Amino acid sequence: MTSLTLEQKKLRLLRSGFFKQINYTPHPEQQLYHNSLARFRIPTCGRRFGKSLMAARDLEAKLFLPNKRFWIVGPTYSLGEKEFRVVWNDLIIGQKLGRDPRVKKSYSPKQGDMYIEFTDRHTILEVKSADNVDTLVGDALDGVIMSEAAKHKPDTWDKYIRPALSDRRGTADFPTTPEGFNWLYDLWLLGRDKTLPEYESWRFPSWMNTFVYPMGENDPEISLLKRTMTKEAFNQEIAADFSSFVGKIYPEWDINVHVVNQVFNPNWPNYIAFDWGYTNPLAAVEFQISPWDTVHVWRVHYKSHTTLEKHLELMKQREQPDGYHINMMFGDAADPEAVATVNEKFGPCVADPNAKTNWRDGIDLVRGFLERQVDEDEFGGPIFGPALFVDPSCTDIIREFNNYRSPESATGKNVTEMGIKQDDHALDALRYGLVHIFRLGATASITDTMDLGTNMRPLANKGTMVRVLDGPTNGAPTKLQPNLNQMLPGLVTDVSDIFGSEAGFFTTLGEF
Repeated sequence: MTSLTLEQKKLRLLRSGFFKQINYTPHPEQQLYHNSLARFRIPTCGRRFGKSLMAARDLEAKLFLPNKRFWIVGPTYSLGEKEFRVVWNDLIIGQKLGRDPRVKKSYSPKQGDMYIEFTDRHTILEVKSADNVDTLVGDALDGVIMSEAAKHKPDTWDKYIRPALSDRRGTADFPTTPEGFNWLYDLWLLGRDKTLPEYESWRFPSWMNTFVYPMGENDPEISLLKRTMTKEAFNQEIAADFSSFVGKIYPEWDINVHVVNQVFNPNWPNYIAFDWGYTNPLAAVEFQISPWDTVHVWRVHYKSHTTLEKHLELMKQREQPDGYHINMMFGDAADPEAVATVNEKFGPCVADPNAKTNWRDGIDLVRGFLERQVDEDEFGGPIFGPALFVDPSCTDIIREFNNYRSPESATGKNVTEMGIKQDDHALDALRYGLVHIFRLGATASITDTMDLGTNMRPLANKGTMVRVLDGPTNGAPTKLQPNLNQMLPGLVTDVSDIFGSEAGFFTTLGEF
């Protein structure tokens, strides 16, 4: 058991006595938080858990210590006001400190002027807004509450608040409801690392507040919420689940299901899909499709501020697995010059403008791979399972799957049928590739269009596929993959003219 320092013992005694004085009895999970000795505490909580009350009252006892400076920082003043309201009601009203002339105070959320100052002991609590970063500079802090932490920008913590805590070895608390795998999730993981005692984190679903929900998870109100809310809303707002948030475009995505080690299979077709970029990252997603129409993302190239020629050079220099080959590449038709460059310097790349005209259809296609019927139960009912898998090394596309969301709706206005154009480059590339293959190119299952037991590669003079006779057939049909030029009319680049000796399209069998 960790031994307490003298200062920690004093604070615990002070807090215990103060809680009795204000008649505050934490429920068991709140008590876990209050008992924590960690310097940085990250409680992710469902609604009505009591996170604002818990964080505020934990701070209140510290205000009786001399020579301290504390902040409550909200994404806006109104969000930072919640914890301040608790402190105001407990101390200024409840303990009647508002009558003490030694206590200066202001409570004006509209003017952004909220503070309580104990002039006799030189201790102050102020509310700050991350919208006004100029006010976050300069002061050394003893402690901060990052109110609704998941809504903050990471720079608020990294550039402004964390450095301000260094001089006095200040503490920080992050009471919040999670909103997907954003920066707060990375911080929350630090609190699960037993080698970092300075951090501690918890997941507190709403039903852990047995004062509000006496029967816990089986409380009738929780059951009603689960039945009447969308799955995403319930998981985020009530279950305090990082993996779900309202507006998530790929709600079927689950890192516990879809992130699986992938091994390159030389007998399966291999594709690369590009989303062009310079200031924004260029994403090149490499994936295979199995005979069962499952998608296997095994490698991602993701880099910004680099020329396309340099990207292609870096991709060529990568270590390749045995039997490596590329069957076809796909790109965004918005940049025909980039498509032509890939064809000239790397290999056959096609880009049909129709691959991006219907964003919703592309999203539905990807979602269909994330969860589809894989079998039937004994009564003929569907059994659903994943058909898209991503290697754990592909961290960029995993991050994008975790966070890709639609814009929030404004009152009385419809939301644009489009995801937020931010951190979606690998997802766009994958979508372009799958639309080319399954919407624009294939009229039948992969099992009907390829020889399952052979390696496939393009002829050097035409855009057709030939069988390489060094792989087992395993009794599979001997049909070949169709000519993509015949299947995809109107391409930005005509693939029948791009397979020359200088194309640079390569396999481990040699360049051609």
